[in-house]
Amino acid sequence: METRKLISFGTSSFVISVPKSWVKKNALRKGDLLHIEDKKDELTIYPSQGVKREEPKRTLIEVDNKDLDLIKTEIVSAYLNSYDIIDIAGRTLEQMAPAIKNILRNLTGMEIIQQTATKITAKDLINIKEISIRTLIRRMDNITRSMILDSIDSIEKDHYESIFERDMDVNRLVFLAYRVIRGAMINPKMAKYMIMSNNELMFSREIISEIEKISDHAKRIARRLRGATKLTKEEKTALTDIYQRIMRDYLAVMKAHYKRDASLALRIEVQNKEVILMCNEYKRINDPVDTSRIIEHFKGMRNAVRCIARATIGIEQSDTP
Repeated sequence: METRKLISFGTSSFVISVPKSWVKKNALRKGDLLHIEDKKDELTIYPSQGVKREEPKRTLIEVDNKDLDLIKTEIVSAYLNSYDIIDIAGRTLEQMAPAIKNILRNLTGMEIIQQTATKITAKDLINIKEISIRTLIRRMDNITRSMILDSIDSIEKDHYESIFERDMDVNRLVFLAYRVIRGAMINPKMAKYMIMSNNELMFSREIISEIEKISDHAKRIARRLRGATKLTKEEKTALTDIYQRIMRDYLAVMKAHYKRDASLALRIEVQNKEVILMCNEYKRINDPVDTSRIIEHFKGMRNAVRCIARATIGIEQSDTP
């Protein structure tokens, strides 16, 4: 961060100099137009549209002498850091190509535009300016709701494979949202297209993270239920009651988020202890061998609901004049 002195200019204006490095980076010249946006206690300055045509950000990832997990981490990191073109190269690429292509398919917008035996080039084809974080949250929410419903039904019938596929859809949306949010928070030009303050972007990222956790718990509960083959009718009923209560709380907290209802979010947060006590009581009464991990997933899911409530309160309070 740099500090600049405010200089009086004439009788009705003030002037502040801008860093030469910023002028050079944006290919600006004397006489070019700048936009100034007044945001409560700050000003955002950015070049007029069309002043600069930005070159695509490009990175190279070498695969030789690396395991697949490390390569995946590098690819995902490049995606989240808003690289437009990702080159993946190496002598051993050919044998790893199917797995690498699968990683790229799970990154929304990244398409393979060129492939040889030693190099894969993927390019982001999505216009981030057209992405709405609020819309992404709604899409994640809708998928997660369906996962929870089928996960509850998994107490009687196996839906794990279908739930697993939907969890992958949620993960793809999460990566895209993180990419957009990060870009908007570090680039004022991108942020203005989001129509969201940095504060809302920050809390939205937390909400997205918690929805992902809830979808993960729903998936894992369905998987655990596959192995819980000796549950009595009474145990199934008790599990269903707890899960349906968590489902109601999740629906309520998302309603609070969409309506910016801080009072509803606060009520949901303080009721978290009730569900935790229900989980503990189930473990006390029933044989926990088949269900102990399911109960822990219930607790994790309800804690995520509480975190969404807190983030919703944070957004509402930050938007209050």
